[in-house]
Amino acid sequence: MGKYFKYAIGEILLVVIGILIALQINNWNENRKNRAQEQEILTQLFSEYGSNLEQIESKISLRDDVIKSCIKLLSYTQNPPENLSPDSIDYHLSRVVLRPTFDPQLGVSNELINSGKLYLLSNPQLRNSISSYPSFLKELNEEEMNIFRITEEQLFPFLVANYQIGGLSTQFLFDEELRLRFTIGKELSDFSDLEDLIPKADFTNLLSHPDFEDHIARILGMTPYTNEQSIGVRTKTQEILELITSSQKQRDD
Repeated sequence: MGKYFKYAIGEILLVVIGILIALQINNWNENRKNRAQEQEILTQLFSEYGSNLEQIESKISLRDDVIKSCIKLLSYTQNPPENLSPDSIDYHLSRVVLRPTFDPQLGVSNELINSGKLYLLSNPQLRNSISSYPSFLKELNEEEMNIFRITEEQLFPFLVANYQIGGLSTQFLFDEELRLRFTIGKELSDFSDLEDLIPKADFTNLLSHPDFEDHIARILGMTPYTNEQSIGVRTKTQEILELITSSQKQRDD
């Protein structure tokens, strides 16, 4: 009986050891698959947040143009009309009404969060940054929408009532530099033939209207703060890209 008992114990130990080895191999294979999947996800995230960084920098630049044009238009209200031109008025008005908004790509991030696969990212700081990124955009989005509503609901109706906006509305078509900053592709259509169809506007009444300065000053007052929020988002986006790069290097090592 003693020998049989020892034999049984030995058999049990062998089975347990076999199970442990199988579990270890399975865990190793699972970890290897997860790390391979993590590398693929990191590559996708780098592309996603790289695009977001490029977009937010573009929106910051556009708002800088809005600020400059607001200042220029306010200075025009102090200048004699004969020193100004409709083309210059239209140029700066077309920038004031741009109302740029940041529309980030978050397909990969949302998929990770919604599917519960965020755990595949081994860097906890990166996980936290990606999960908190959408809420980080909330204040910027609110400020952008405030400017959007003011432009659509107040500034545009005022311009329609007090100015001939044909030149303003088509300025975008004639400004290749500005169009390139909005266009995904780089092949631009030629609309130069339309220029002769748009009469030069009389801007005298617009610049002398007491509400014109108020509308422009309001946009000028809100845009710098919105840009400060954008700069914060840019910094956050850069931090995420740095965390992604760091995670990729750790896996390579």
